Amino acid sequence: LKMRNKELKYVQTWTIIMVFFITIKVCSAETSKDSLSKELNSIFLNWSSSMNNQNLEKWRDTTANFRKVGIRNMIVSQKKKWPESLFESPVSPPKIDSMKMVKLMLNGPTAQLVYFGQPDFGISKEVETPEGLLFLMFVKENEGWKFGTSRFMNLNNTEEITASAKSGDFSFLDSPQFKPPGKLPEVAKLCPVPEMVGYLEIISIGYETTVSVEERSTHRVINNVHKGLILGGLKKGINQLFIEARSIKSDPRKEPGKPHLEINVYTESKQDKKPLKKIYGTGLKKGPSKFKIIVRGDV
Repeated sequence: LKMRNKELKYVQTWTIIMVFFITIKVCSAETSKDSLSKELNSIFLNWSSSMNNQNLEKWRDTTANFRKVGIRNMIVSQKKKWPESLFESPVSPPKIDSMKMVKLMLNGPTAQLVYFGQPDFGISKEVETPEGLLFLMFVKENEGWKFGTSRFMNLNNTEEITASAKSGDFSFLDSPQFKPPGKLPEVAKLCPVPEMVGYLEIISIGYETTVSVEERSTHRVINNVHKGLILGGLKKGINQLFIEARSIKSDPRKEPGKPHLEINVYTESKQDKKPLKKIYGTGLKKGPSKFKIIVRGDV
């Protein structure tokens, strides 16, 4: 009986020790997440300050490499000066003062802070931003965490998610679609200053379409219409575009739309009323298909 009592005390002691260590581990993890949340929030506020105060050095210190190159390529492709044109955007960084931070999401070298409420993008006092979710995305580079991009999700047409968010239940964020990617985005190559500024229109209804312009500007569209800037622009001579369109399954709950595949290429026009001039159009194409087109920029 004495041996059994000793064994029982031994088990009880180890149980207490294990509970103690588990409690410490949980508290440590919570402290670590809280510390990371504050760090990422501080990085975003510093990035916002760099944009508002047009501080180039601070912007470089707080911005992820993939975004720095991406922004540079966008500006150069419009034949604007780099980095002088960096702070010309009419949209300000979102103000998050009145928003509620609801979740820190971490996946490898990628993380995001999720806020709920109404962000202020500084567009106009007359324009009120609807209630929604603001995702601030970060990546961890050799120098530490850097701000990458932001995404705003309007909740106007999502009744279930809106109801959950307003009740304080954000468990829907555990869905894979909201999870950070888990790997660092690829840093694009520096594109050349274009001979001509170019724009691409892809009408891809019923298809997943990828268009690559001279292997430097890739555009991917799924069952939608896309209009975008061609990175590196167009040459005044021959430009090669590689297109691949694959059929996608339609939603059985909805009436399928009529498939439509069409590629149009534009350049800038000197006319104020028509700022873009169409220089090439495939017309309606049959898909799925894989083909190449040649666009001359000097027509």
